[in-house]
Amino acid sequence: MGLAIYCFSHLGDGPPFSQKEEMNSFEQLFPRPKKSSATASRFPIPSSFPFYITEISFSTLENHLLSKGFHRSEDRESALLLIQKENFDHPEKYSIHINPDRIILSAGKEVGVFRGLQTIYQLFRITENHLQCGEIEDFPDLDRRGFMLDVSRCKVPTMESLYQLIDLLAAVHINELQLYIEHTFSFKDHQVIWNESSPFTSEEIQKIDQYCKERFIELVPNLNSFGHFERWLMHNEYRHLAECPEGFSRENPYIVRDHGTTLKPNQASLDFINSLYSEYLPNFSSEKFNVGMDEPWELGQGWSHKLVEKMGKDKVYLTHLDGIRKLVESHGKKMQFWADVLLENPENTKLLPNSASPIIWGYEPSHPFPEQAKAIAQCGLQFCLAPGTGSWRSFSGRLPNALENIKLAISNAKEYGAEGILLTSWGDCGNHQPWATLYPPLLYGAAKSWNCEATRSKDLLKALNTHLFNGMEDTPSESLLELGKLDQVIESNIPNTSLCWYLLFAPLPQKLFSFLKDKHTCHQLTDGISHLDSIKEKISQTYEHPEAELFKKEILLGIDLSIISLQKGIHLLKKEVPPSILLPSEVLRNYENLWLKRAREGGLKESMNLLKELNPSNQR
Repeated sequence: MGLAIYCFSHLGDGPPFSQKEEMNSFEQLFPRPKKSSATASRFPIPSSFPFYITEISFSTLENHLLSKGFHRSEDRESALLLIQKENFDHPEKYSIHINPDRIILSAGKEVGVFRGLQTIYQLFRITENHLQCGEIEDFPDLDRRGFMLDVSRCKVPTMESLYQLIDLLAAVHINELQLYIEHTFSFKDHQVIWNESSPFTSEEIQKIDQYCKERFIELVPNLNSFGHFERWLMHNEYRHLAECPEGFSRENPYIVRDHGTTLKPNQASLDFINSLYSEYLPNFSSEKFNVGMDEPWELGQGWSHKLVEKMGKDKVYLTHLDGIRKLVESHGKKMQFWADVLLENPENTKLLPNSASPIIWGYEPSHPFPEQAKAIAQCGLQFCLAPGTGSWRSFSGRLPNALENIKLAISNAKEYGAEGILLTSWGDCGNHQPWATLYPPLLYGAAKSWNCEATRSKDLLKALNTHLFNGMEDTPSESLLELGKLDQVIESNIPNTSLCWYLLFAPLPQKLFSFLKDKHTCHQLTDGISHLDSIKEKISQTYEHPEAELFKKEILLGIDLSIISLQKGIHLLKKEVPPSILLPSEVLRNYENLWLKRAREGGLKESMNLLKELNPSNQR
């Protein structure tokens, strides 16, 4: 996966167009360009592809072009790819003129040249012997098109997996990446926190940062700094920092912990967080920093109880947030933070300084993005909206839900003047989802944020084949899309959760039967199994492309886990005592093997234990 080195081959004149080229190839691009027009002429792809750059400020892209199989031309006349400067009104804007004898790429900035090159590379993948001649003019709808990957909930990707992901992000014009971190960074004085998680080192973060910069992607540091601190506060060495060191409980969402998840909102916590910033932030070249600050579940239940009674929870939170902001700015960064607590009382947006940048998150098609975006926009703050891939707490993904959620976020980002979006892919509760399920919503979100009007979900099949499998058509892409429709087939709509995952991991198992009886029938769950069986039958073959074969195995794992879950649900609805949930040893071995194809070993044991605990004494 990713952009391979191109081996250009002159294949002769051949027929006017191959079957692969019959339709307008510009209309097959994903993201779709803003403007394009094709002619009947063709540019034959040569075995040797010389380029010439007329603008000295673009010369830093020479090594990139050389790595793709191009070579330098001695003069502009003999160049088949001519790159020149043209002043445009947006730094990412570019134009491409494909003539029978050469390609001319024009842009005002290096980033515009790079975006144009990605479009040219994609044309190579969707055509064969020749490129159609014509013109493209392109620029983004949203300036900020970000993607955030959870690398703290058990699954820490390998460097190779991240590099492949970054190449894909570049290919679809994503310009920001965040890696969500709670504890998976190797803080030198805190080994007990990350000892079993295979964390990122400083050197690795710096390499990722450089790799992103070379592809015009900004790696924005992300470190949760208040809530979601359980990975630290579960250890005795850090309990003194907790709001509730002995744990807490709450009903909505249902949580019971014997340790805290939120820091005290005091100076000691600020001093501690600042020590982490001092080690973490120098590894990033970005001037931005996402400090998290979401979901401080037990704030006001422990150390800050009297303070919250006196000031109100929102004011205690805002005071601590301002302390965090000052720390961030002392390190030369601008603070981003999740806006959920702030939006509990939208009037509080007026109390924030202009240097604070809220991120409005919500993962359902019904999320009140319009009201929330309007409230923050009226205060003049820079902000963005964060939809989700819908892939977490699931074995299949919730693709229709995710696409509608992404569409809603992008339309409201445009309407209310947000910088853009940060598409999130979380890993809650064990990160059990197959890696492949993040790709359809990722590609859709990237294309939709670049060209909202022209992006259609029906083009995802072609886009997956183009970007993941170098244009091959014999792939499991259609099966991946069908897998993502499982919750729609069984008519399930649980926020942030697929029914199959919920059937195995419901936080209150004693209420599972009444939940199922109220919302589902045996017929629906049986339809789900039939849907999964039909997908399984379609991808029984062996695929030529190694990445396609890996995708197939990930899809099959999602199917196996989903069928086991649906069978449990059917037994419950029939008022039968469901059999012990047996995860066959073959499924567990497959889970482990596929995990290690994409991710590091740290966190695997924890994730697998959650599966084994479904029936700890009867694994076969």
